[in-house]
Amino acid sequence: METIVDPFQGPDPADTLLVLLPPAQAQLADFHAHGFVAAVRERALPVDLLLAQLTYQQVMAHTATASLHQQVVRPALERGYRHIWLAGISLGAFNALHYAATHAEHLAGITLVAPYPGTGDVLAEINAAGGPLPWAQTPAGATDDERNWWRWLCRHSAAGQWPTPVYLGTGEADRFLRGQRMLADLLPATQVNYVPGGHDWPTWRTLWQDWLDHGPLARLASAERGAN
Repeated sequence: METIVDPFQGPDPADTLLVLLPPAQAQLADFHAHGFVAAVRERALPVDLLLAQLTYQQVMAHTATASLHQQVVRPALERGYRHIWLAGISLGAFNALHYAATHAEHLAGITLVAPYPGTGDVLAEINAAGGPLPWAQTPAGATDDERNWWRWLCRHSAAGQWPTPVYLGTGEADRFLRGQRMLADLLPATQVNYVPGGHDWPTWRTLWQDWLDHGPLARLASAERGAN
């Protein structure tokens, strides 16, 4: 797996790792080109960044979660990180959800930027059942596809408890908006953000900046300024 590390430049080592997963047909360099890394550094967030490239072949072979665990998360835990966040765009968000549904205990949380909500047949199955929560009460089918993380989200939504918080942001004209709205309706309203725009880098950058400014990591910047 290709990875790029951008460590926090501060007096003390960061205890938080933020893992960025790109959309389909994108390269890790795109996170730099479109200002995602710069946005973190401009806010002086005391986090290490790790950009990780999961391939479409790994997704199709259902090996993305195992690869992410073995090559990114487990080594990070061994290095002593106390908090690990996954942030994914589109297919990257899809992969973040897959990982969280299997290994939530290792994560501080995940943020989904314009998530790919799954294949048409799975979304049609959920719709036919009357929505995600009624669908989740039906007998489980395949467990190695997105049905696994849809059921994981439904369990937490039904319980009203989110030990691994999930944040979602998307554009109001995103081409996957219908499925994204079903997903967003499972989450606390305070953790969902809609902005003008489509399924494109300018919209994703706006969502990223909003999350950095108003999401849970914003408190780290405040703590860092207070310590200095």
